[in-house]
Amino acid sequence: MKRLGDREPRLKRSANRSLAVAALLVWLAGCGYVGPVLPPSPLIPNGITDLAVVERGEQLSITFKAPARTTDQVAIKDFSEIDLRIGPAVTPFDFEPWAAKTKQYPVELPPPNNPDDPQPASISLQVPVAEWQGQDVVVAVRTAVKHDRYSSWSNRVALHVVPPLEPPVATAENTAQGIALHWTAQRAGLTYRIYRQSAADKQPVEVGTSDQPNFVDTSAQADIEYRYTVVATEQQAESLPSAVVPVTLVDKFAPSIPAGVTALAGPDSVEVSWQRSPEADTQGYYVYRSVNGGPLERQGALVTLPAYSDRKVEHGKTYRYAVSAVDKKNNESEKSVPAEAAF
Repeated sequence: MKRLGDREPRLKRSANRSLAVAALLVWLAGCGYVGPVLPPSPLIPNGITDLAVVERGEQLSITFKAPARTTDQVAIKDFSEIDLRIGPAVTPFDFEPWAAKTKQYPVELPPPNNPDDPQPASISLQVPVAEWQGQDVVVAVRTAVKHDRYSSWSNRVALHVVPPLEPPVATAENTAQGIALHWTAQRAGLTYRIYRQSAADKQPVEVGTSDQPNFVDTSAQADIEYRYTVVATEQQAESLPSAVVPVTLVDKFAPSIPAGVTALAGPDSVEVSWQRSPEADTQGYYVYRSVNGGPLERQGALVTLPAYSDRKVEHGKTYRYAVSAVDKKNNESEKSVPAEAAF
């Protein structure tokens, strides 16, 4: 028979274990749910989607943004490699055999990113045109955070590399239609982009294109200095801009000579009418009259409408009328062909 004294230590040990289990349960409840253990990130960057390539002068100008996060949304602090390649275009296209025949170009790595607020890094570089001239090529890029853990290849850019385009040599002059630009013609098949900048513009604005070595900027305003440049383009190639051509439109050009002048004798007047001059800055017309073959003399003040009623007439006399147009700078056109009326 067991004695009571032998049972007491065992009861104490059992009580202590129960208290320990209870304490552990309380601690786990305070910590919340414990989820599964996650594997470490593979650190594979997201692919680049905005690769752009322009042949500009004697260089291929390449731009893109390096990603800020990996495929599993881990912030990228810095890159171990940016792998940019250019190689011949092949059909059908497959990245693996294409990459084996490409040339790799060094790309300077961007500075370390802020891991708390990672932002895509803008990257640009220039590659000489010479070794790819006349070829159809493909450009693509990928990145790595750890060696041999590359992103997918970027969007690929295919282009035909043409002989470099020379910057046009441009001149400008004032004309009645606007500012006329002329430049040296290069090889056939080129298109030219015309850029204009005034004091109100932060950067040049494209105002038109031309497939000929000339262009008239009809939207130019008088008394404003503009700075023009011209860029030659062919497919995905463009020249460097021409030297800047500064010019101010000085309005020394009169409106069109009024057409369709008629003179009709009425009971107590001669009614003269004509067609409006098409220029937007036309402000009015002067009417000139000749009596019985005498000299043409201006009649009164500027007329704003294309009509004139001459009441200072006498029966038995012959009148001839001519009309000129005047713009807002007081430039006056030549006189129209006269119209005659016997009163």
